Amino acid sequence: MKVFLDTNVWLSATIFSGLCEALVTECADRDWLLTSDLIRQEAHEVLTRKFPHVPDATALFDASWSEVRCIADVAEPADDADARLVAAAATAGAELFVTGDQRVLGWASAGAMRLVSPRQAWEILFGSSAQGENQRPPG
Repeated sequence: MKVFLDTNVWLSATIFSGLCEALVTECADRDWLLTSDLIRQEAHEVLTRKFPHVPDATALFDASWSEVRCIADVAEPADDADARLVAAAATAGAELFVTGDQRVLGWASAGAMRLVSPRQAWEILFGSSAQGENQRPPG
């Protein structure tokens, strides 16, 4: 399984405990996660701007992010980072693109890759019918 997490999922996992944190942990433990340098750039910018009161936030993010397989970014469309991330994930063969961004979730598809919310990703990956496991989603 190849799973690409959008910046907002990484940020939520870094700052708050709950579903996104569990997704990062469980997927990373299984070596399923893909990421890109654009995710890191966006995360650093948001953590610095919106969470200055969490002094170790960037270091916490970097510790998790650095353990994940980094894929090549795509340059187009230059004016839409979300579209670039989806294109990079699809090009790398990700099966799931996980995001909380309603605009991205509203897109029809990205080839064979499914665009899903964190809750949907958890149900697909770890729900009662997924891989014979019966884990309850956090949060």
